Amino acid sequence: MASRRSTRTSLLPFTIFMVVLGLVFFASSASASSPSAPSPSAEVELICHTDNPSECYPKIFQPTEEFQLVHDDQELPPGLHVRLNINTGKKEAKINDPTEKNPELEGLPVDRSIVVVDSDEAAPAEAQIPKDAPKYEPVGVVKQPKQESGEFYTSLEYVKKGPHGSDLPMDEALEFLEDISHDIYYGLKITETFDTVKSLFCLMIDPKTPAPSEGAVPRDQQAAAIISGALQNNPTALEEVTKVWPQLMDSSCRSLHKAPQLKIRDGFYASFVRSSPENGAGDAAKHDVLRAANKAKAQVAAIKGLIKSPTIRDDFIANKGMDRLLEVLAPEDAQWETAQRKTGQLVLDSFLDENMGADVGVWPLFKASEADRSKRVADRVSDENWKVAVKAIMEKNKGDSSHWSRDLYERLDAHEKAQLKMIGKDEL
Repeated sequence: MASRRSTRTSLLPFTIFMVVLGLVFFASSASASSPSAPSPSAEVELICHTDNPSECYPKIFQPTEEFQLVHDDQELPPGLHVRLNINTGKKEAKINDPTEKNPELEGLPVDRSIVVVDSDEAAPAEAQIPKDAPKYEPVGVVKQPKQESGEFYTSLEYVKKGPHGSDLPMDEALEFLEDISHDIYYGLKITETFDTVKSLFCLMIDPKTPAPSEGAVPRDQQAAAIISGALQNNPTALEEVTKVWPQLMDSSCRSLHKAPQLKIRDGFYASFVRSSPENGAGDAAKHDVLRAANKAKAQVAAIKGLIKSPTIRDDFIANKGMDRLLEVLAPEDAQWETAQRKTGQLVLDSFLDENMGADVGVWPLFKASEADRSKRVADRVSDENWKVAVKAIMEKNKGDSSHWSRDLYERLDAHEKAQLKMIGKDEL
């Protein structure tokens, strides 16, 4: 009996140990088998719309290798593969794998050609312009300066009145207008008034321009510079002169001491090169040559701006204006070189070089298509005179391959050869 009690007592600790071990194992198994909600890191900012923690989600989307739902208020890191689930209409994203192939596209043909699809919609009809609608002005409106120059309008009045009043500071007025004429607004204002334009032309063509004071620019050159400056890159100002061109050419300039009035057309198309004095070796003669060359240079610049108007250009050609320009190329005195270069550039830019905006085909005049034989011959003679004059300058500067005369001569020669190919020699 004592032996049985002793055995029972010795087994009691072992039994307790086994019971405790069983409970621990059971609790561990239960904990491992039951799912628990993941607790996000304390550093991850969450978005919670309810009090239920399980419905919270990170503010910044946490991508995996599988597509997951992206909530509307979540921020997507860059570089993810994002798609729209067409079944749920929800956005989904995952880590982007550039080598991944979409199994849904396997076996489908790939065509990289471009297909042009004709629009079913008919082309919209052009808007109907009202009968009395104002004309479209592509150059836009010339803006008025915030504060206009009072001196400009004072100088303008002096020029309108002409150089006949001894109390008027004409030279100062011309100098001021020359400086300001390049402004688009004031250039337009100069050309808007017929009397101003007429007065400037009369000053420019005056054959008896008074000698300027020491260091001053002669009035004829200043007037030409004002016309050139006002028209430069100013199509609106050119349009104003074009409107009054016939009236301007038919006008006459006032003269002093009851001398015959000079018609502007006659003065404008008069010779640019005055006959040289018999005694041409003195300083006075050299000064006169320089004056004539500078006047021609200034007038050529004004003409270049004027003949940008097709109306004025056609009138210039019809009145032998190109013959007047040809005269500038004749003098061999070095003082004429600048005027000659300006003349060559005018011809290239206005008639022969498309890259400079030339209206090619208007001049030279010689055309094989001209039915009137006498006119055709006369036009060819005129063109030949230009070739001779330009060739003489080119040979004088044969060491300069970039000289303007070379380009001009080659273009004139090419024009003549092209026309001669189209006409028989017996017809000339």
